[in-house]
Amino acid sequence: MKTILLAGTMLMSAIALGHARDLTVAQSSDIRSNEPGVNRDGNADSVIFHIVEGLVGYAENGEVKPLLAKSFEVSPDGLTYTFKLRDDVKFHNGKALTAEDVVWNWNRYMKPETKWTCAGDFDGSKSIKVTSVAAADASTVTMSIEKPSAVFLGLMARPECGYTGIVSQDSVGADGAYTAPIGTGPFKWAEWKKGEYVRLEKNADYVSPANDGKPDGMVGSKRPLVDGIKFMVIPDASTVKTGLLSGALDTAEVSADLIAEFKDSDTMQLIVKRNNGKNLLYFQTRDKILSNVAVRRAMAEALDLDQLVAAVSNGTGEANASMVSADSIFYSDVQKKKIPMDLEKAKKNLADAGYNGEPITIIANKRGNVPSFPAAVVAQAMMQQAGLNVQIEVLDYATQVDRRRSGNYQVISQSVSPRLDPALMYSFYVGNKDKNASLMWDNPKAVELMKAAYVEADQTKRQAIFDAFHQLMLDEVPGIFMYDMVDIWGATKKLHGQPVWQSNTRLWEVTLDD
Repeated sequence: MKTILLAGTMLMSAIALGHARDLTVAQSSDIRSNEPGVNRDGNADSVIFHIVEGLVGYAENGEVKPLLAKSFEVSPDGLTYTFKLRDDVKFHNGKALTAEDVVWNWNRYMKPETKWTCAGDFDGSKSIKVTSVAAADASTVTMSIEKPSAVFLGLMARPECGYTGIVSQDSVGADGAYTAPIGTGPFKWAEWKKGEYVRLEKNADYVSPANDGKPDGMVGSKRPLVDGIKFMVIPDASTVKTGLLSGALDTAEVSADLIAEFKDSDTMQLIVKRNNGKNLLYFQTRDKILSNVAVRRAMAEALDLDQLVAAVSNGTGEANASMVSADSIFYSDVQKKKIPMDLEKAKKNLADAGYNGEPITIIANKRGNVPSFPAAVVAQAMMQQAGLNVQIEVLDYATQVDRRRSGNYQVISQSVSPRLDPALMYSFYVGNKDKNASLMWDNPKAVELMKAAYVEADQTKRQAIFDAFHQLMLDEVPGIFMYDMVDIWGATKKLHGQPVWQSNTRLWEVTLDD
């Protein structure tokens, strides 16, 4: 209790010293770096999100649209991308964005000494090799790749890549060392008091990309409507709750068990926003028992997915058995299909498989912001009704991750962070398990479909690929996808707007009453 009270006192003191009309938000830990896509984590990505922009960005529905570019064209052979830059973009130091800035940034990202997280996505060591980046003129950039790719632009827009954000060359000192991000976004880097907070200032000269007046992922209206943002480092959930209820914090992520309290509050509001992440039961398809598809199917048939999701999400989630998000442009009627609960079918499948009550263990963790443990508990109860001998092993999150990466498990109840293109989501689960033990599924047809999705750019043809993939997944049951992840945030009722998107803090187009 003393620790919590002390943290709360420090929080109030920090707010009191803040600038007028700053919007104050909690983060679970300090940022690791202020360099886009370098030594990053989710908290760093959320801060950088407000400061830098890339040539392109994701819309709400997963489409990739122009951002710093006003348009882009792809050559008929799919190998050359031509970006026309907007003429209304300036860096935070007042300098105009040019094609040379884009080329300089790309070359710097790809230097080994920069240690850019996403260099391997573009140097040929994975699926894409960028062969040239050039300034055709002051406002035109061309980029060429070795083979056609449907995910090239989407990879550049990822948070893990720092959005491939374009910063002013003045962000690097005369000695070549990175100093601070001088970006083009709606907020500017201001102050970092390590271990306590990061503060951003409003970019009063910011001009949004072409839009319909509404926020849309990374690319809609992006007006900075508060004077500044203060990202407070508050790892303790109790202190976050205290800060929200006292008014010291304007908004923050909260655990699902606070839903009822915040819903009924006179001063607080509850914000629930679905994202593209996944909550699932991840099967080891090479396990002696689970290698039998009839056992895996019986496990799925034992679940009333709608009831399970309602229970573990406190009514905030909606069942989705697809790897494709319900908000995606690729979420079709085929993607809506799921294996219905049928205990008699489940029992027959188990009998046909020769299952004799052998134990099946679900590994879970008890992190408060994911449903790993409650999902395991509900699934266990439902599966036991079909005659499955299901047990639960609780591990800390780091150990659970190690077990998955080593392939040492039967079932893992886990959550996977958002990936907006379905092909990128597939790549987390599908591939050669001999080369990567962390993968869930190595069915040759699934691997071929995933590869095709990486190459095929036509939306109609991609839809057919994704639909075939989902049907194959329902047939083979390499895992059970339960529902899309849900961001649950608390905020003062003085706040207007949507402060979270795809698990990232997003504080443009957000206002505070005086």
